Amino acid sequence: MKNTVSLLDYGQSYWLDNLTRGKIINGEIKERVTEQGLRGITSNPSIFSKAFTSGDEYDNQIEKLAKEGKTSQEIYEALTVSDVQNACDILLPVFDASMGTDGFVSLEVSPYLARDTQGSMIEARRLYQAVNRVNCYIKIPGTREGVPAIEEMLYEGVNINITLLFSIENYEAVALAYLRALKRRLKEGKSLSNIVSVASFFLSRIDVLVDQILSHYIISSDNPDADSRPDLLMGKAGIASAKLAYKRFKEIFQGKDWEELVEKGANIQRVLWASTSTKNKLYKDVLYVDSLIGKDTVNTLPEETIEDFNDHGSLKKDAIEENIEEAYQVFDQLERMHIDLKFVTQQLENEGIQKFMDSYNSLIEGLEVKRLKALGDHVPTQEIALAGLDAKPVYASLDELHFGKRLFKQDPNLWKKDKEQIKEISERLGWLSLPEDSMKKLDELNAFAQQIKTEGFKHVVLLGMGGSSLCSEVVKESFGTADGYMELIVLDNVDPMAILEVEKNIDMVKTLFIVASKSGTTTETLSFCKYFFEKLKATGKVKPGNNFIAITDNETALVKTAKEYKFRKIFVNPSDLGGRYSVLSDFGLVPMALTGIDIGALLQSAQRMQTSCNPTIPANKNVGISLGTILGLSSKAGRDKVTFVLSNSIKSFGLWLEQLLAESTGKEGKGLIPIQGESLGTPEVYGKDRIFVHIILTSDDNSEDTKKISLLEKAGHPVIRISLHDKLDLGGEFYRWEVAVASAGIVMGINPFDQPNVEESKENTRKLLKIQVSKGDLKNTAPTRETEDIRGSIHTFLLQAKANDYIAILPYFLLTESRKELLQSWRKKIRDSFKVATTLLEGPRYLHSTGQLHKGGPDSGLYILFTGESEEDVLIPDEEYSFATLGLAEAIGDLKSLNDKGRRTIHIQLGKNIDNKLIKLA
Repeated sequence: MKNTVSLLDYGQSYWLDNLTRGKIINGEIKERVTEQGLRGITSNPSIFSKAFTSGDEYDNQIEKLAKEGKTSQEIYEALTVSDVQNACDILLPVFDASMGTDGFVSLEVSPYLARDTQGSMIEARRLYQAVNRVNCYIKIPGTREGVPAIEEMLYEGVNINITLLFSIENYEAVALAYLRALKRRLKEGKSLSNIVSVASFFLSRIDVLVDQILSHYIISSDNPDADSRPDLLMGKAGIASAKLAYKRFKEIFQGKDWEELVEKGANIQRVLWASTSTKNKLYKDVLYVDSLIGKDTVNTLPEETIEDFNDHGSLKKDAIEENIEEAYQVFDQLERMHIDLKFVTQQLENEGIQKFMDSYNSLIEGLEVKRLKALGDHVPTQEIALAGLDAKPVYASLDELHFGKRLFKQDPNLWKKDKEQIKEISERLGWLSLPEDSMKKLDELNAFAQQIKTEGFKHVVLLGMGGSSLCSEVVKESFGTADGYMELIVLDNVDPMAILEVEKNIDMVKTLFIVASKSGTTTETLSFCKYFFEKLKATGKVKPGNNFIAITDNETALVKTAKEYKFRKIFVNPSDLGGRYSVLSDFGLVPMALTGIDIGALLQSAQRMQTSCNPTIPANKNVGISLGTILGLSSKAGRDKVTFVLSNSIKSFGLWLEQLLAESTGKEGKGLIPIQGESLGTPEVYGKDRIFVHIILTSDDNSEDTKKISLLEKAGHPVIRISLHDKLDLGGEFYRWEVAVASAGIVMGINPFDQPNVEESKENTRKLLKIQVSKGDLKNTAPTRETEDIRGSIHTFLLQAKANDYIAILPYFLLTESRKELLQSWRKKIRDSFKVATTLLEGPRYLHSTGQLHKGGPDSGLYILFTGESEEDVLIPDEEYSFATLGLAEAIGDLKSLNDKGRRTIHIQLGKNIDNKLIKLA
């Protein structure tokens, strides 16, 4: 008869410390039950990590679950629950024969919950219900925080395997928790006979750490005195701890109180010996088996130790109770050598948790790779060439900080310690749940679009700035208009020619105007609103309010205006997110729905990306967090010019990215400087301040850019490659980049959710408008160059540029296609001549996007402001100034803000003949 079978005669059950699907399918588990006396199975993240990531026995189920939209963590749970259920079924005869005391299979709560009482209880309940087997143990660590959860779960009837016990004190705490749970149930008349538990005491790890400390004391000596021979204590601390813990076990589970519980059906909480494979190969390979045989115990063994024990192990009744005095002596001698076992066991507990976390992370990493492989073209891909950047320490730090989990729990304490900033951040994290939240509004948004379509509207004009308008610009350029839907026009320029151009291209009566302002007070937006409302009113053909809707936060001034003007509808947006993070809310989705975009599919793309950014995925495999980590790390390494290269059909996506990066990170003298729309050059025109982001739609012809990007990578530049398979994948990209920028913020040490310098330009604009109204002298309030030698003036100005600077071209007039081409051509010449990055930013739009970066970011910009005189002007209803005056006030106001910050600026007034002047310039 095998030794493992005979153990039962000595009062001990042997359990297997391993569980894989292969062992279930090939009959090994069943054979061990029938042939070797197997009485139970334990599992943990380390065991499952090896099982899931090696071989292909789980791949079919992983693929199926991935295509159902499950996260890696959900896939992990599904796989483990399935294996535990099947193993429980195999061991059910053991459970029945033992009257419910043996035949258990253990499943562990997440190691990240080891210090979380409430989280442990929630997960224990959920896992117990998911497995739905009477012979399932849920494993909870016996930490200080775990003890209350253990007691509560046992009281509720969830059977618990208490894990990671290293000290006698901790063992005693969990044993007493078991008794308290039984007494609570007894007091309430609940059954005790179905409550069982084991307390898992880890042994070999004690010897590993104590031996390591002892080795520091070993010196060569011929002194036979045992007190001066630390080597004689090596390999003894673990067994001594077990013996004294067992002694305490016998003391706790005896006496009148315990006997009364037994009479009511209570089962004894057995001690389980864990970590029983010998780590030190100089020790006997069955050291932690032979010495620990005792009544009411369990020994959980790995395969190798099982084979060794069956081959040459010793069976001795009550071996655990022998040499108790020697165990006390071991403790005394260790104390005399100043080895603090309390410290040692606490350290082992911490290390044990960390080891399980590491295994859990490895497991999730492996599953994420397989999940993405299973999805294939259904998800965008991301590849990062680091070019010497060392991201591993940063990933490790983020994981230690539990950044992903805390981010998705909307913890505002991640970025700053200042109470005011923490409060503001707490009101800006609602975007994290928008993929699900907005899906709930899908029917409402589509029904509204159908209603507008049915009523014969032909155009939708979005009146907005910054985060309220840039998404619509992306939508307009990337998707166009679906058959039968309304054409979208975006107005975010106060140049009178821009306003008149919109007016010329629409039938006012058949146009729906969207007034979009998160704050409800955006000057430009409200001015647009007044103008077109009065124009529509003047037609006398319709009630103007019926052609207007508002998108804003609750209780803003715009809500009041919309009610006063009797707008058709007010979309009240969630107030717990900032404008640049609002793309998947009403600000983005209402215009999308009105142009016929499948917003359901777009939100599904966002949900898939949310899955890929799931907080359980370690930082290095989390596509959003890893992207943000690289961006933040690049910035700290001096590569802060994030240069976007996009496929032609999604090129406008760069406008939205530009605002997200610049306004989120451009503060405290730091910042990611987005370079979008700059033509791609050869390696020699770039400095060492670049990181390239190549975002492609695979159906476009990207061959030329792909070749150039490869050359830049070979030249030593970091490159991020993202491939989309459908334009609707932009839904996921919005989410990926929001997570990335939030992650970059923590790496850079900034708050990515405020914009502390934006108000400066606005305040200057308000003051200048008052000057204009009272004195009519706005032109003379700022340094301006009106010169025929524009090129010479600007060239002299640009001579200030040095390595790692960037040139911002800031035109405050309508950028027609011809003007844009001229400025882009000139921009390329500047880049190639001065070897610096360039941006082309339309004013006043940029005030709501990159303006924060210009004033709060690094002092590496040279700012060229162009103003011109419009051929026509347009008055703003109920104001004492025109749109042209507003635009000039904004330009001069921003110039003043830049100058106040000591930035390098030049203001060129082009007059009325803008086009000819630009031709000369280019």
